Amino acid sequence: MMKMHNVTSAGCTPVWFQPLAIFSFNALVCFGVLACFTCVVGSAQDVVAQDPLPSWNDSKSKQAIVGFVETVTTEGSDGFVPVEQRIATFDNDGTLWAEQPMYVQAFFVFDRVKALAPQHPEWKTTEPFASVLKGDLKSVLAGGHESLLEIVMASHAGMTTDEFDKIATDWMNTTRHPKTGRLFTEMVYQPMLELLDYLRANDFKTFIVSGGGIDFMRPWTERVYGIPPEQVVGSSVKAKFAVVDGVPVIQRLPEINFIDDKAGKPVGIQNHIGQRPIFAAGNSDGDFEMMQWTTAGEGSRFAMYVHHTDADREWAYDRESSVGRLDRGLDEGPELGWTIVDMKQDWNQIYPAIEANASTSNVLFGKWLAEDIGNHGVLDRAQSTFVVEEDGSVSGSTAVNRYRGKATIQGDEIKFGPLIATRRAAPRALMDQEARFLKALEGVVGYRIDANGLLYLIDAEGVDQIRFSAMSE
Repeated sequence: MMKMHNVTSAGCTPVWFQPLAIFSFNALVCFGVLACFTCVVGSAQDVVAQDPLPSWNDSKSKQAIVGFVETVTTEGSDGFVPVEQRIATFDNDGTLWAEQPMYVQAFFVFDRVKALAPQHPEWKTTEPFASVLKGDLKSVLAGGHESLLEIVMASHAGMTTDEFDKIATDWMNTTRHPKTGRLFTEMVYQPMLELLDYLRANDFKTFIVSGGGIDFMRPWTERVYGIPPEQVVGSSVKAKFAVVDGVPVIQRLPEINFIDDKAGKPVGIQNHIGQRPIFAAGNSDGDFEMMQWTTAGEGSRFAMYVHHTDADREWAYDRESSVGRLDRGLDEGPELGWTIVDMKQDWNQIYPAIEANASTSNVLFGKWLAEDIGNHGVLDRAQSTFVVEEDGSVSGSTAVNRYRGKATIQGDEIKFGPLIATRRAAPRALMDQEARFLKALEGVVGYRIDANGLLYLIDAEGVDQIRFSAMSE
């Protein structure tokens, strides 16, 4: 018979203890160690337990998690689970890291299209690639699954697995979120990092089971989550073995192999892990079948949804969202005994702390050359430039006149004050480029720098207005 545990078992022995070596002098005095050091050494019960989940408020959700872990790890309890059966699976997008305003891998895909565009001039007039190149992400997403699939096939295949690993790793190491300015690897949820550590400290084996690309995730999950590549389950393209110039390689093919989403997740778990989890965490209806599969087993089981309710510190979305939609799970999850984690109420911290001076602005400063304005290109040998100083001063050339002014820069946001320019005349084509350039600057509210070092100035709709490449000093 299935036994659900969603409440804390009072009185269970704590499983995490603060090491004696890091006790402060005051703590030692409080425990009477100066008078009787051996009392503390000889009695673990005298040590105050360290909270394994400090970013979680003391809510029902936290109590349910801790109660479940204590139950399954306490030998002799009715719900005890042997170590070899302690399997925990986690969705990635929206569960372990942010997925708004769109999936992280979608940003990667769109950057790949832009990087490959010079090799595919036909993309300028072929959808969905034309919309990607225009920065019109709304139109791309409106194309649905087929549009995204076509883009993925074109941008993720035609290379070896080693080549793809390097491209994905380089992109993850350099690309920042368009709203927060954090590296995407810093958009992970601190409470979930603590949960992963807590489970592993209690002899759980943790896996990622995501609809995202398995080869996109594997190069960095161990560094970010402590989950090695062999414990990542995801969607995949087909591949084949080949010997190229005497070197054995695995080549990625432009064909879908497996979609690890919805009903595909239990199948992916069976194929990759070969064992039913006892703990599953997700955030959308795409995780529902994984929860069903997990909790249908015998013995102690736990399923939890991360409900995005915090519009101030993150995003608030559920039933109507095109990304991470949570509808069925909200209705049926509580009836099935699943825990619904309320991000706003249950978490006192969202993202890991980063150094106070860490920002994207340090890579913004310098001189930039416009390569495209409003998806209409630029004239040959007509340089529209953009120079940013650390004090917020901006200057450059419109291709006809010099201009200067001030900008307010905060995180990934940039807004221009009034610009002063000279008043020289030029042929109409140059004047048109100047007008487009200045008009685009007026509507800019943010920026991003992609893995290739290209700077994009973005309007309030998230559309790329000007693309720049860095100029040598």
